[in-house]
Order: sequence, then C-alpha cells, then structure tokens
Amino acid sequence: MNVVENEAQLVSEACHGSLTAFESLVKLYEPRIRRMIYGMTQDVQLTQDICQDTFLAAYRALPRMEGKELRFAPWLYRIALNLVRSEWRHHKHIKMVPFPTPQGNDDTAFDEQGEDFLVSDEQFEEGVVQRELVRRVLAQLPESSVTCLLLDAEGFSYNEIAETLQDSLSAVRSRLSRARHAFQRIYNRLDQEGS
Repeated sequence: MNVVENEAQLVSEACHGSLTAFESLVKLYEPRIRRMIYGMTQDVQLTQDICQDTFLAAYRALPRMEGKELRFAPWLYRIALNLVRSEWRHHKHIKMVPFPTPQGNDDTAFDEQGEDFLVSDEQFEEGVVQRELVRRVLAQLPESSVTCLLLDAEGFSYNEIAETLQDSLSAVRSRLSRARHAFQRIYNRLDQEGS
C-alpha cells in the first residue's frame, strides 16, 4: 500500500472512531503543523498549545466527516490557521514571521537550537541577518499573502493551498504571484538599505 492509500485508509478509520488510526495521523502531521504554526508565531509554548488544540478539534470533528471524501491535510491546516487567526484576534500578539531554519535532522529540531547554531561565525551572522530581513518583509505583507507564502514554502500545491484557504485556484495563483513579486520588491529595497 502506498503512502496516499495508507493515509486515506487511516483517515477513514479515524472517522469511524479508531484511536490508533488517529494517533498515526498525528505522528504523520504533527511536525508539519507545528512547523507552520511556529513559522507564524515564533513562540514555542503558543505553538505547542495551538498544535494540541488543532488535533483536539480534528479528533472531535472526525466522526462527522466522510472519511473517503475528506482531504485531510488541507482540512487540518485550515483548522490550525483558524486557531492562529483566532489567537491573533484575541491577543494581538502574534506576528507573521518566516519559518526558522531548524538545526538537525528531526522535525522537532526547531524547539531547541543545537550548540552549533550558537557558534558565531560569518555563516551564522549572515543567516541571522537574512532571517531578520525576511521577517521584516513578511511583516509588511498582508496576512493572506503571508499565509499563501508559508503554505507554498511548506510544499503545498496550488490546489492544496486553495482548498486549505477555501479559495479558488485562480485567486490563489494570483495572490501567490503578487505576494512573490511584492516579497522580492520589498526584500530588495530593505537589503539595499541595509548595505
């Protein structure tokens, strides 16, 4: 059985109440959801809370879903994005920032930076400057553009982004194109100002 068929089977079983199937889906998606949330919040504790709430909301909603028809990844990302937006509306302390560059090979590497990351050399300083520049650029873009860029960076296709954001394919293509151009224009301007 390939990964897609296996995932579809897990989703179907989870919709019918299988805790084991749901736990397998959590293991599969938790690192990706966590990475996206952290990329938006840059707050480890808040990321953990929203990630946990995402899977709790998914678990509660699964029995009402049609397992064979459910496109699980976009649905799950939409839950996470809605929770981040809700948190932002209530507390106004979340800033859209880029994904960090994790150190190490496992998906939880962003939680604790490795010792090598703290060694101050040219590459480290250049990486810090570049991340700060990207953060400043994203802070100047509309939230919808930043969300599209983050999902694109996560490897989602145009169709998956459209489904996640509950938008049309043409709107996502247009928004991503404008967001990329705006990002490049602002990045170049800020980079030249910093030189």
